[in-house]
Amino acid sequence: MQQKIALWCFLVLSLPLSETVNAMQDQIELIYEPDEPFAQYIARAEQYVSERKVWVNADDQARELSAVLPFELLPDAKNCTGEARIGVLLSHGLSDSPFSMRDPAKAMQAACYQVRVVLLPGHGTKAEDLIDVSREDWRTTFQNAADTFSKEVDVMYVGGFSTGGALAAEYAWQHSDSVAGAVLFSPVFKVNSSIDWLSPWLAMFKDWLDNYPSDDFAKYASIPVPAIAEVYKLSKEVRNLILETPKTLPVFMALSEDDGTVDSTVSEKVFDAGMIGSKSQMVLYSKDQMSANTDRIKVYNTHWPEDRILGLSHMAVHGNPENPYYGVSGEYRICGWHQADESLYEACRTDDENWYGENLSALTESSPHAARVSWNPNFNALMQEVAYFMKANANSNR
Repeated sequence: MQQKIALWCFLVLSLPLSETVNAMQDQIELIYEPDEPFAQYIARAEQYVSERKVWVNADDQARELSAVLPFELLPDAKNCTGEARIGVLLSHGLSDSPFSMRDPAKAMQAACYQVRVVLLPGHGTKAEDLIDVSREDWRTTFQNAADTFSKEVDVMYVGGFSTGGALAAEYAWQHSDSVAGAVLFSPVFKVNSSIDWLSPWLAMFKDWLDNYPSDDFAKYASIPVPAIAEVYKLSKEVRNLILETPKTLPVFMALSEDDGTVDSTVSEKVFDAGMIGSKSQMVLYSKDQMSANTDRIKVYNTHWPEDRILGLSHMAVHGNPENPYYGVSGEYRICGWHQADESLYEACRTDDENWYGENLSALTESSPHAARVSWNPNFNALMQEVAYFMKANANSNR
């Protein structure tokens, strides 16, 4: 990514400004309205996505549509009688869809929590819809959904993955008197690049660094530069908010030290310096560190050669190995970093003995066509910790 950004910076500097600036396109986004019933929001989303989505398989539209829509899971009435109504609002990350939150949502539902997952504007349809979306659109959707949900439950948590984690952390900091806590999976407080600060400038000149058609119905294959710039700005704003106003609000954060998308060292700093409550917990997965346990931090070693896994990727932390699509035996394997080489891409997708991890040199030494791991062998234990955290802190703001 760094090399691509640097290359495009050189290219656009050599072109006249008029040739690089794209005209803004008028676009009506799907944004959660204030006080909107969630069922109405889902219905609007279904119509909106149906009209705009680029189908991977036109013969399987019902499945593809269901995967990317916002959804709600209710606790089992028989097994969860007498429980307080505890709600959790979750959001996916950049280029993803609500499908990426299904595994933790189902685990939370099984633990007797009511779960809602929103669809961030620009997602679930086609990658081009991200070009003109702003972080304010994402904020508005998350905030309106949270404000509405908080009126319907006794206790509310907010959470999310990556960009969704940043949105949840920001909302929690701004509503710490009414939110019970935050559950964050690989939250982005800084993009893992030393030149991420160039993205807002580059976005004025170029929409794409690359633009591949997606063969994954739940996720875009490429991300436009303007959307990357919005994430850069959002992550910086949320990071500064937390570091400048430390709070004791309970936070559960799970992340991988080997994350190739998010700078995990910055996330650790935000946790240490900003999320200062004694009830806050961080679960850190690392291929290099030994497993360890302190009052606020647990480290799990993720060097698993017996499973051909070398470290957890950005998206793997909250993935269930039994997921039929992204799991161990799932039908889809994440091989996006080989898209420029058709032979490597095909080998990555089909090799039964392939290795998995994050895009690190040690991984490619094990297999030149290694795949990105999309599940966490420790998923069940992680979600048990999340459920315990939520139960222990449910009364903190009541």
